[in-house]
Amino acid sequence: MAIYKPTLNFLNTVKVDTKYSKSYMTDVRDGLFLSTIKDIEPTVVTEVTDLLALGVAISDGLYKKVSDAFMQGGIDTIIVYGVDMVTSSTMTPELVMEAYEDHEMAIDYSILILDVADKTKAKLWATTFKSLLDKKHLFIQLDTVTNTIAEINKFKQDYAVDNITVCVVDNDKYIDNLDAIMWARIRNRDLGSFIVHSTELRGVRKPNWTKTEQTNMKDMGLNFISNPIRGKFHIQNGLANSEVPTELHLYRLWELRTLKERLTRLQIEKDKIPTNQSGFEILEATIKGVIFTAKDMGIAKAIDGDPFATETRTDDDGNAFNYLLGKVELQFPSEEDIRNSDFKFRYFHTLLDGVRHVDVAGYITQTGELVLGGNK
Repeated sequence: MAIYKPTLNFLNTVKVDTKYSKSYMTDVRDGLFLSTIKDIEPTVVTEVTDLLALGVAISDGLYKKVSDAFMQGGIDTIIVYGVDMVTSSTMTPELVMEAYEDHEMAIDYSILILDVADKTKAKLWATTFKSLLDKKHLFIQLDTVTNTIAEINKFKQDYAVDNITVCVVDNDKYIDNLDAIMWARIRNRDLGSFIVHSTELRGVRKPNWTKTEQTNMKDMGLNFISNPIRGKFHIQNGLANSEVPTELHLYRLWELRTLKERLTRLQIEKDKIPTNQSGFEILEATIKGVIFTAKDMGIAKAIDGDPFATETRTDDDGNAFNYLLGKVELQFPSEEDIRNSDFKFRYFHTLLDGVRHVDVAGYITQTGELVLGGNK
């Protein structure tokens, strides 16, 4: 089924930002596996051996990445596509993406996984994706055989945006492809039910890094495979290049698309949304409805089920402060807004994050602890 291409939407404008301190259209977890060395029609594969019929060799990077993705379990299908950018010097990342989207067999996606391992080529793709913040997310994999950790960190800093996630591996043989594995672990779970950091991985080996290299990558916010205890592997950091959690940008894509779809459907199906208090309440309810859906998914924080409640927090000195978890408000209209019947809403809600680090301190005593006054 080809990608649905709607006409321009003049009914509403939706923008969703993410501020992180330190069914409708398409699923934002959907990914596209792209070969840059072989021409492949848009194809849905149900197992890695399907690639053989497409002319993909077992030794190809695309084959190994698709194999690693299926190995994580819970993946029924993977979309693959290919353009030979080696012999066709005129093909740029922009043209490749346009060619895919114009193809009658193209299927929509949000996350792109490449067979690119060269840092120079990776920069071309990263440059393209910097302008796609509200549309796509790019996973780029670089290795520490052909690059130093410092060079990879420089790449991360040069493309420090929310929609690019760099993955680091210890080999240049397409073994344990973290970009493909990370996508699979995102795809096979419900959005809002996980954080990428600490996500368990299956079927991978212990990476060959020194303790210093691991510490440096952790401190730099680079993503890599960690093996802290025997038999258990996980993603360390789980951060986009901007150092916000990778899943946070996927939340943003989901929220933007869902708001757009629900508001557009409302405006088309409703005969008239009046420019008065009643109209405000209709639109406010639609926006709040998306946030309540985010709450149900585990994305939006809530108190007693209310993502717009007030939370009381206490500082180190015992002072209490109230924090509003969420709010939807109509901006005071200008004369031009009134003439154009333009309602401008602004909103925010609070992320329900996941635990990223646990710090425990204790001691063992031979005598116990004395309690005065008989109180326990």
